[in-house]
Amino acid sequence: MRFCKIILSIWLMTAATAAMADNVFGTAERPDPAAEKIAVNTTPSEEYGAKNIDFAKLTDIEVLDNGRLWASVLGGGENEKGFLLLAYSDNKGKSWRMPVGVIDPHDATLKAPRSANHGVLWLSPKGELWYFYTVSMFYFDGRGSLFATVCGNPDSETPTWSDPVHLGAGVCTGKPVVHPGNGNWVLPVALWGRDVINYEGRRWVMSAQKNYKWKSPYADAYKEYDAKRGSGVYVSSDEGATWSEHLGAVITPSAVMHRYPNPTLYLNQKGGITMVTRSANTAYAHASWSTDGVKWSRNAWKFIPAPDQNLLYTNLPDGKLMMVRNGRFDQPLYWHPEKMYVYLSDDNGATWYGGLRVSSDNLSQDPCVTQGKDGKIYIAYTSDIFGKSEIRLVVTTESEIDNASSALVVDAESIATILPTPKASARADAELKVLQASRKSWGKESLRVATYNIQYPTRWSERLMPLVKTINKYDFDLFGSQEPFMPQIEDMMKHIGDRYDWIGSCISGDDNTRNRHFNPIFYKKERLELLDWNTIWFTDKAGESGYGAWSARLMTWALFRDKKTDKQFYLFNSHFDHRGPEARLVAAHVLVQAVREVAKGMPAFCTGDFNSDEHSAPYKAIINSQFLNDSFMAVAEPVNGIYPSGSGYKAPKPGNSTHIDHIFFTPNAVRINHWELIIEGFDGMWGSDHLPIFVDCKIAN
Repeated sequence: MRFCKIILSIWLMTAATAAMADNVFGTAERPDPAAEKIAVNTTPSEEYGAKNIDFAKLTDIEVLDNGRLWASVLGGGENEKGFLLLAYSDNKGKSWRMPVGVIDPHDATLKAPRSANHGVLWLSPKGELWYFYTVSMFYFDGRGSLFATVCGNPDSETPTWSDPVHLGAGVCTGKPVVHPGNGNWVLPVALWGRDVINYEGRRWVMSAQKNYKWKSPYADAYKEYDAKRGSGVYVSSDEGATWSEHLGAVITPSAVMHRYPNPTLYLNQKGGITMVTRSANTAYAHASWSTDGVKWSRNAWKFIPAPDQNLLYTNLPDGKLMMVRNGRFDQPLYWHPEKMYVYLSDDNGATWYGGLRVSSDNLSQDPCVTQGKDGKIYIAYTSDIFGKSEIRLVVTTESEIDNASSALVVDAESIATILPTPKASARADAELKVLQASRKSWGKESLRVATYNIQYPTRWSERLMPLVKTINKYDFDLFGSQEPFMPQIEDMMKHIGDRYDWIGSCISGDDNTRNRHFNPIFYKKERLELLDWNTIWFTDKAGESGYGAWSARLMTWALFRDKKTDKQFYLFNSHFDHRGPEARLVAAHVLVQAVREVAKGMPAFCTGDFNSDEHSAPYKAIINSQFLNDSFMAVAEPVNGIYPSGSGYKAPKPGNSTHIDHIFFTPNAVRINHWELIIEGFDGMWGSDHLPIFVDCKIAN
């Protein structure tokens, strides 16, 4: 008996330890801070006013039967600083009372930050205004606590909200729908993947791009939910009195499940419900369907080409289906936001017509939509979320959308500003001034940066010395390389190791692997000091291929200090896949996002074998980022620019001036003085099947 008690005691201690591991910052008095109820503050202070917040993103809108518009806004940031604001308008969005409610879970007594995000508004058939939202430790703790609060007098001058109810785990990403057959209320909910936990709210493009300096204390918490990650629903059969959880009910592709599935629902013409999951960070949305809202199809996936932005479907009273999305439906562009359009369908989404453009800039995203009793359709979105952050509202009608095939742009007078944020605008203007001012202080010493695909060991014994002679003659200060295997790097270092050092990772994910290639950066030890470096993968998992790529692909980045000028700069060295067009486009957007997030406006170079010429979509995605330029285009007379950058170990021939090797740079902080493609060989041989390119440049502060 005593032995059994000991076993039981050990089991209880283990269970308690596991529970505390899940609720990392819990205490005996407050075991699970993220699950604590946080009521709507209906008398918020001025600190929550539009003039004082420096980040604002619309999360949802709703319209009452009397025409009052409600809006939910995320303040603070898409990170651990997030809190939610509620506002309403009684004049169709021309002016707003902001805020009339706040959900701010921050608590200085907690050992870790606690945030709120993803507020969703829904007018129930009973005339009550529901508000669903998620509370997490940090930005996302691996579980998220989903709450609901109800306003019974949403048309009052002083709306009041019920005590919040904790529904369970998950993140609400869309409005509920009422099942046409059984009357169930079905709420779309996502349980984000574990890859999101360590992001600390950063908008990384790919899951393998973890912020290497920071690991969330929740990185290993809530593993009991891992089997349920992806898209799911909560269902109420008693008009919201109780809810049953069906997380993971919808089969979610693994590439989506590990990151940010954002499902929305609509009623289909088969008498059931269809879920569309925007697969954040990939180029598709995915659709599945249910006859009862509880059991979902496991093999009826439909892939919908769409940019990497939220894709919204909703039903109209006359049975039509409406879609709001970034990018033309008939001209799909992956990743890039590319304006915003609204379409109609009267055959359950098989075909679409209309195409009313509701935003003409490429900075608008995350649309929200609702329709009033008078037939007015309200479409709202946020423009330039991380810049001046303006929330806009478009008021339109079904007939206007229907007739939009010949007149694509909505009347400018129909676009109103819900929430300008002066503090955010001031911050964005200040950042721009800093970047522009950096041009005034250029370095006096020129720096030589090169890109050189060395290729794998084919004919290596013939190529080694021509390669070394090229490096020695042209005297690069640093160069990004692609494809060499470890034995090749070792052979090179026997000849150049007195002057150069190198860093880099193997595409297999194992630095000790000798039969797979690297993406190394070589740099002069006397001239440059290595301050930091890391690897960013272009695939979902380190060492594995993805998006149609032939092999795993990666980017090596490094931060250097120029000992001659004391100026710091970044080098991003990439090797895009040669077979997968989608993989190359994905890599281009990963590169752009990495420069934005890692360099943060500092001088930067992007070297690489991009396997993409000047006419390709990946090249255009990089150039269209607006903060990276091609060094080839930055000089009046590029040397040997009429030669292609690939020669195949043969004497280069002019005439084909397309290049697949490039050096991009940040024009705000780098001035290119010289661009040259090296066509010279030695002893009748060239160091690689690619020709090296180098630039001479000066760097600003």
